[in-house]
Amino acid sequence: MFIRYFVLGVVSLLATHIWAANPYVIEMNESFETYQARVKLYLLANKEWVNPDNKEVEVEAVLPKEWRPGTDCDTEEKVKRGVLLLHGLSDSPYSVRDTAKALAAQCLYVRVMLLPGHGTKQEDLLTVSRDDWRETVKASFAHFSAKLDQVFVAGFSTGGALVTEFAWHNPDKVSGVILLSPLFKINTSIDWLSPVVSLFTDWLDRYKTDDYAKYASIPTPAIVEAYRIAKEVRGLVHDNPKDIPVFIALSEEDATVDSSVTLTLFDEAMIGNTNQVLLYSRTQAEAQSDRKAVVNTYWPDQKIIGLSHMGVIGNPNNTYYGEKGSYRICDWHRSDDAQYKKCQRAENNWYGEKSDELLTKSDIAGRVSWNPLFDDLMKDIGSFISAHSAY
Repeated sequence: MFIRYFVLGVVSLLATHIWAANPYVIEMNESFETYQARVKLYLLANKEWVNPDNKEVEVEAVLPKEWRPGTDCDTEEKVKRGVLLLHGLSDSPYSVRDTAKALAAQCLYVRVMLLPGHGTKQEDLLTVSRDDWRETVKASFAHFSAKLDQVFVAGFSTGGALVTEFAWHNPDKVSGVILLSPLFKINTSIDWLSPVVSLFTDWLDRYKTDDYAKYASIPTPAIVEAYRIAKEVRGLVHDNPKDIPVFIALSEEDATVDSSVTLTLFDEAMIGNTNQVLLYSRTQAEAQSDRKAVVNTYWPDQKIIGLSHMGVIGNPNNTYYGEKGSYRICDWHRSDDAQYKKCQRAENNWYGEKSDELLTKSDIAGRVSWNPLFDDLMKDIGSFISAHSAY
């Protein structure tokens, strides 16, 4: 298998000459398999390994991937509709893999791309720019849409901002937009200071990564790029209301992005009558209106209080991040190594998004990385796509 990847990768490098420029960009004249092989070689040469004895698992987790519709799907459907899916800042394709699989099972062709600066080591985010990300989105869409009649764009966190911008600039090319915990503003009142801070330091913190699918720390230049793309896209959408089909799922308690800004933007500028926002809230009662549904996420019986940023799209059955998974998100405790290790090793712990109530339940509570209602969310997204399909 490796020899096959190696040969394909070398051939691609000789043919395209783009290794040094942006190895993440897919060329129109190469197959996805050749592109994937080329990226794999780049990752093998540049990735920082959590466990050097586990290289194959670690590189497969961060590779761009695609899923074809299931064998029980109608032949016509297999070539008509697709979803281009992007991960968030510091993440990798693994973070949205379960979403991709669930949509492919609903007779959609799904492709997940890898954004520049990701999949290798967190230091590679020091020099990446939002234009690098934009270039990757543009090339990925052009390549993917060449074989499909309809393409929906979807993005988690920063990926959500990127696909929104692409859709707003290309409303005639995109069939709909699916936003999962989208970044339209970082959840802090001093995000505007990030460009100044970056002049003095490259890192606010710098922890060694112990998660092979996600970086432990983000350098300040990359935070600046996220701040700027969020601000630019927020302004673009606000100043140009459109009726592009949009579906949003987010948590009111999200500590990473400001959900209130997203909700306001949805109300004021994402004006389609059939648009939908699904808000997970640990304090609000269940509710349903034409364009908005609220799901209460106060689940003490499951030892969960509120959904986190990444928890919204987490499959409980995921063997790594899921309810019984092998890895726990304990970043709140990073500054105290003993507490951090206790959180990661704890059994029968409490989870959620950080709050006084949660930490009262357990001083080593972890950040929930799965959504007990994941299957329902996937059905809602599938219904949204079906409602905006041409057939």
